[in-house]
Amino acid sequence: MKKRSHAEDALREEHAFRAAMEDSLTVGMRARDLLGRVIYVNPAFCRMTGFSAAELVDQAPPMPYWAPEQLEETYAMHQTVLAGDAPPDGFEITFMRKNGERFQALVYEAKLIDGSGKHTGWMASVLDITERKRAEEQARQQQEQLQFTSRLVTMGEMASTLAHELNQPLAAIASYNTGCQNLLSTGKATPQEILPALEKIGVQAQRAGKIIRRVHDFVRKSEPKRAPCLFVEVVEDCLGFVEAEARKRHVRIECAIPPLPAIPADRLMLEQVLLNLIRNGMEAMSGNEQATRVLNIATDIIGSELHVSVSDCGSGIAPEIRDKLFTAFFTTKPEGMGIGLSICRSIIEFHRGRLWVEDNPLSPTGSGTIFIFTLPLEAE
Repeated sequence: MKKRSHAEDALREEHAFRAAMEDSLTVGMRARDLLGRVIYVNPAFCRMTGFSAAELVDQAPPMPYWAPEQLEETYAMHQTVLAGDAPPDGFEITFMRKNGERFQALVYEAKLIDGSGKHTGWMASVLDITERKRAEEQARQQQEQLQFTSRLVTMGEMASTLAHELNQPLAAIASYNTGCQNLLSTGKATPQEILPALEKIGVQAQRAGKIIRRVHDFVRKSEPKRAPCLFVEVVEDCLGFVEAEARKRHVRIECAIPPLPAIPADRLMLEQVLLNLIRNGMEAMSGNEQATRVLNIATDIIGSELHVSVSDCGSGIAPEIRDKLFTAFFTTKPEGMGIGLSICRSIIEFHRGRLWVEDNPLSPTGSGTIFIFTLPLEAE
């Protein structure tokens, strides 16, 4: 009798220990048999879904916590798990609480093995990651807003140069228009005399329109989207932006881009990176003799990556500053915001690339900087 009493006490203690352990878990646990029927849920899973254990145990698909709008996808994943092909790193899925509220869950599935080593079902651990996903989305939106603000700041800094660049075709249009009016006022003008001036007006109008479209495209708000992109077109757009500023600063831009395959990238984001690096390079050479104000843009394919370098012949970057360059709100410019390079790095990392800085060993001034970034040639 004593042995039986001790065994019963030990069993009660084991059950109490197991119940306490289950109650303390914040991770939802759900067990299903080989047919997919629920055979066990812990209190955390019940709190997560809003259903009681009595409402869930013995339930067969479709489960009451499956979101109706994703029933097909959820059932497909259910079948994948039963077939033993569940992703080993877990999978994300949308579940529904009893009150109808949706939540994002991260699910890990493992085999249930009984004492004889027989596979009897599946045990899932379920994490509610709704708040994490919400925070990630909020951070993504804030990053997009920061990138947009940075583009507006860049255009603001270039406003006087762009206004001057736009004024040239507009002034030419006005001049040709005056010439046409003068010819027409004589009453003797022929179409052959007026047509060349009208053609030149059309050319200058297209030139002005191109400048306006370029600015509009650069500052527009859009969702980041990777699509096949020709990097040479990114370079051409950026050079179109900085051509007038380069003349004003007496900077010679050397650029010989060989034929390159299209890469999966967001073109606007790459323009933002390249434009920032080009303008930084031009500013870095403000104190140089005009003959040494040379900025070079080069590309190379190394392995499965495109390497892009922007090098200047400026005064270089001190070692103690270099480590802080990509830190948000760090700047060496009195009027700078300190977000340009930080955003550049985040954009390149978004594309699964890297951005770093080196000394320019080929600079004729003996100093200078090279910014290098990489981009994968193929999508994931």
